Amino acid sequence: MNTFIVVLVSSLALTMFEVFADPDQQPDVTYSVPSGICSKNSECGPNLCCRETFKGDMAVVTCAPLAKSGVPCSNSETGDEPYKTYCSCETGLECINNVCTALPAPVPVE
Repeated sequence: MNTFIVVLVSSLALTMFEVFADPDQQPDVTYSVPSGICSKNSECGPNLCCRETFKGDMAVVTCAPLAKSGVPCSNSETGDEPYKTYCSCETGLECINNVCTALPAPVPVE
């Protein structure tokens, strides 16, 4: 009888491990929320970047909105690493002299 109980409990335990290890049963990972903690840009959602800022003597790395027109920005390419202090600009803007600037509309050639 004891052998039967050991086998039954072991079977149930293995079944539970198999269910939780199945990737199809794992929840989808969503993007971090603004101001959520991140370690790389790909962990932040659309129109957000992973940005490192300093509060006192502590570095804080969080998801932050991309810089808007007239706002300080970062012009450096970081790959997937966090930006230092400022995010890059929103689409359609360019970081010129560390400030997001709207690009002039293209002039049609006649």
